[in-house]
Amino acid sequence: MRKLFIFFLLVSSLLANTTSIKYKVTFGIFGKIGLAKADVHIDGEKYNIKIHAKSTGMANFLSGEREEWYQSSGTVDKNGILIPDFYQKTVQRYSSSMGETVLKKETKKYLFSHDTKELHVDKVKFEDGKQINSSREAGDYYAQNDLLSLFFNFKVMLPDLEIKSTSQFHAVGVNKTDGLIEVTPVENIEKVKKQFKKRDGHIMNVIIKEDIFSDKEDGKLLVNLRNDGICQEALLKSVMIFGDIKGIIIEES
Repeated sequence: MRKLFIFFLLVSSLLANTTSIKYKVTFGIFGKIGLAKADVHIDGEKYNIKIHAKSTGMANFLSGEREEWYQSSGTVDKNGILIPDFYQKTVQRYSSSMGETVLKKETKKYLFSHDTKELHVDKVKFEDGKQINSSREAGDYYAQNDLLSLFFNFKVMLPDLEIKSTSQFHAVGVNKTDGLIEVTPVENIEKVKKQFKKRDGHIMNVIIKEDIFSDKEDGKLLVNLRNDGICQEALLKSVMIFGDIKGIIIEES
C-alpha cells in the first residue's frame, strides 16, 4: 500500500502564496482509496509546504490505516525559486506484532547543505508513542530540490507550461538512487485528453524512476495543470495491485 503515496505528492504542484487544496484519489471498482491535502504558505523570503495523505476504504484496511505527512521548508530567492532547508517525511500505521496491534511511526528529516552539496538524514522511530530508535546518516544523494519544492519551482522555471522536449530534474524523496524525474511532451494529445474529466489545461508526462509499476517499466504520470500551475487532475499508469490510479482536485481555499 506504500506505493500509492507517491501519487499524492505528485498531484500537488502548487502555485500560490497561501493555498489549501484537497484531492480525491480513486481506483476502478474500489472507488475512493485515498485523500490528500496540500497547504502552501509563502511569507517574504520564507516558504513552507505541507501535505497530509491518508488511505480510505479497502486501502485503509489493507494498509493498517496508513497516513503520511510531508513537509518542505526553506527560503525563496530573488527569482522566486524555492530553496529547501529540510524535507521531512512521516509515516504512521498499525501493525500486528506478537499477537498485539502496535501503532508504528517513523520520521525521516533530510537536511540540505547546499554550499557543500551534502545531505544528511535524521531518522526517529516510535511504537505506541514511545521513541525506540534514532540515528543520523548521510543521504543517498544530494539534489538542489526535494519532491515538493521541485514541483512548485517547475512553474517558475517554465512559465508557459509548454513541454516541447524531454527535461530532466533531480529531487530528494523520489527514489534511493539519483532522484531523477523526466518531464516529456504528450503524443496524441486529443486521445489522451479523453482519459480526463477536465480536458482543458496543460497535459504532460512525468516519468518516475521507481519500482512501483507492474509493467517493469518507468512509471508514467499524466498531469493536467491549470494556467496557474496547480494540478487539477492526474492519472498514474500501471501501479502494482491497483493498475491505473486517478486523482482530481475536489476542494480549494
